[in-house]
Amino acid sequence: MNISDNPQVKFLSKALDVYMLRQKVTAGNIANIDTEGYTKHQVKFEEYLQSANSSEEFDQVLPTIEVTGEKVDLDAEMIEMSDTQMRVQMVTRLLRHQMDMVRMGITGNSNLGS
Repeated sequence: MNISDNPQVKFLSKALDVYMLRQKVTAGNIANIDTEGYTKHQVKFEEYLQSANSSEEFDQVLPTIEVTGEKVDLDAEMIEMSDTQMRVQMVTRLLRHQMDMVRMGITGNSNLGS
């Protein structure tokens, strides 16, 4: 079995990709805050994910970038950036835990994280 076939790893990898995209979009919003006519962009993913009922449907769920038409609010963007960073850290820890479990299964060594 390939490690990338593990459903938890697939889910966490996709989540990490989405969060990295969200960071780029949020950074773009901040960079364009003073650009005439620019409106906020946002990443939609979780809403689509909730409608997936099977692993096949999950594989088809992709994030989209939408233009909201709203003016960029620096405070809201900074909160979004901070929230996304916390989510990236959480997913990274969960992926590390999955890799530690694989390592333990292969080596039989329960000294994880080294």
